[in-house]
Amino acid sequence: MIAEPLFHLILIFSVLLPLVSLTVLALLGVAEKEVDYWQLEHARIRLEKELQESKYMQLHQQIRPHFFFNALNAFLSLARLGKNEEMIRGMEHFALFLRYSYEPKQPLIPFKQEWAHTNNYLAVQQLRFGSRLSVSVHVDPDGERALIPCYTLQTLVENAFKHGLEKKTGEKCLTIDFRRQGNWVYLRVCDNGNEGKELSIANGGVGLENLRKRFALLFDLPTQLVLQKDERGWTEALVVWPYVPGDEG
Repeated sequence: MIAEPLFHLILIFSVLLPLVSLTVLALLGVAEKEVDYWQLEHARIRLEKELQESKYMQLHQQIRPHFFFNALNAFLSLARLGKNEEMIRGMEHFALFLRYSYEPKQPLIPFKQEWAHTNNYLAVQQLRFGSRLSVSVHVDPDGERALIPCYTLQTLVENAFKHGLEKKTGEKCLTIDFRRQGNWVYLRVCDNGNEGKELSIANGGVGLENLRKRFALLFDLPTQLVLQKDERGWTEALVVWPYVPGDEG
C-alpha cells in the first residue's frame, strides 16, 4: 500500500507535469518566434542598407560622366593655351579623384578623408572657372575624426555645381562649413547659383533624398538633411548627424 501523503504527491505531480510541460513548450514557441522575428528584422535592415548603397553607387556613376566631360574639356583648353604646369596639376588632382572613387571603402569614413577627396574635385573645378569661382572653406579640427557616409560632401558639392553654379553668369561662390557642436556634427554647403530664386525639389537633385535615407539607416539617433535659403539668399544644403569618432590618423 502506498502511503496517503505519497499518493497525493504522485497525483499532484502527474497532474502538474503535463501542465508545466505545455507551459514550457508554449514559452519556447514564443521565444522561438521572437528570435525568428528579430532575425528577419535584422535581415530586412541589412538588405535595405545594401539596397541604399547600391542605389547610391548607381547615382554616383550617373553624376561622374558629367564631371569627367567638363574636366577633359578644361585640360584641352589649358593645353591649347600652353598652360602645361596648370594642366599637369589639374590632371594630378583628377587622377587622385579617380583612384579614390574606385577604391573599396567602408560606408562610414572620417570627414578628413571625405574632405581630401572632395578637395581634388574642387581643384579641377577651379581650373575650369578660374577667378570666376570663389571657394571658402571652414573645417573644425575638433570634428575631423567624425564619421560621415562616404561621398556625402562630394554629392553636396556636385549638386551645387550641377544645379546652380554652372548655370550662373558672373562670380560663382561656394562655401563649405563643417563643425562639431557637442554630440552633433553640422555640415553646410552653400552656393549663390540660384540666388534670389525659389527652391524646388529639382534644385536638390535625386542625390539629396538618397543621402537622407542613408543617414537615417546608418545612425541610430535622428539625422537631418534639408535644402533651404540662408540669410544671403543662397542655396544651403544642411546636414546634421550624431558625432561618432573614427580612428586616429
